[in-house]
Amino acid sequence: MMLAVGQEDVCAVIRQALAELTPVNCVRSAGEALKNFLHPSKRPLLAMIDLTLPDGSGLDLADNINSLAPSTHVFLYGAKPTVDELKRALNTGCAGFLSMPFEFAVLQARIAPLLDTKSEPDPQTLIRKLRKNLTEQTGMLYRTRRAGLMALARLAEHRDSDTGMHVERVAAFSVELARLMKQAGLHAEEITNDYLDALGIASALHDIGKVAVADEILRKPGRLSPEEFSQVKQHCHIGWQVVQAARSEQAVSDPVLDMAAQVVRSHHEKWDGSGYPDGLAGLEIPLCARIVGLIDAYDAMRSNRVYNKERSAEATIAELRRCSSLHFDPEIVEVFVPHLDRFENMGRSLDRETARWK
Repeated sequence: MMLAVGQEDVCAVIRQALAELTPVNCVRSAGEALKNFLHPSKRPLLAMIDLTLPDGSGLDLADNINSLAPSTHVFLYGAKPTVDELKRALNTGCAGFLSMPFEFAVLQARIAPLLDTKSEPDPQTLIRKLRKNLTEQTGMLYRTRRAGLMALARLAEHRDSDTGMHVERVAAFSVELARLMKQAGLHAEEITNDYLDALGIASALHDIGKVAVADEILRKPGRLSPEEFSQVKQHCHIGWQVVQAARSEQAVSDPVLDMAAQVVRSHHEKWDGSGYPDGLAGLEIPLCARIVGLIDAYDAMRSNRVYNKERSAEATIAELRRCSSLHFDPEIVEVFVPHLDRFENMGRSLDRETARWK
């Protein structure tokens, strides 16, 4: 069973969207919600909570539920979350944030795995693997915040992608491109094993700021208006603020989050200085952001989304070559292009369920 806390009309939408997955008990206030957690045997498996409640804050209620019932998955939802709200949701251990208005398919994709008690949801499986790797490689106790950021990254991905594999591909491709660059003697001293490990996580967080962009903009077919594109561009700065919030609470520097801050903020900067948000040019753009920027563009062109038809591998390479020295670091393009088949094969391997790349 699932508990929905918020306005009656919103709860009705949640109940309708999840009718085939689980019964939904709707309540309006924090006080009513907490009554559902008095008896351990009757506690709901999942709770969806409005940020704004008539008798208090949804974040406060989430805190209480996480204390009373740690096994209950808590999602927060609202129309326009602030960076402070996302930061607090991250620190309270919430499973994610859902932006309104809801899209049924996105809502179902996020909730269904958490209602399956026989298997772990994909985001949590990914987080466990990342935690193990981070412990072995760094010996630092930063796993909780990194895992929370990764959960937000997966949430952003599910809202912006039909395949749900963009995060995995960008992470795998970025690490492979950096490894090939090292082999070619390009930035070989900077690209250490620790650098590759950090890049694998930092690159997966590149679009984390899209959790604050409205669904109707992210999933709009066709060209965005100038005002809509301006809102999309904000995801770099918003994502950077979220990562900075996590970094600010660390006693010592975390190299993964340090790199993530660079990637999240600067992966849409362009070699000729025409990118955003800071108009950086050439070597002013951090190396990790130059790598992820090329890979993000490559995967976007090879993906079929509501606003973007998939391009062929040949057309994609032609576009990357055309934009070399304009959008992309020309030396990185020269390393990437001869290894196209390697990345195509990796893409097919990572996306077996959708068979997107044929």
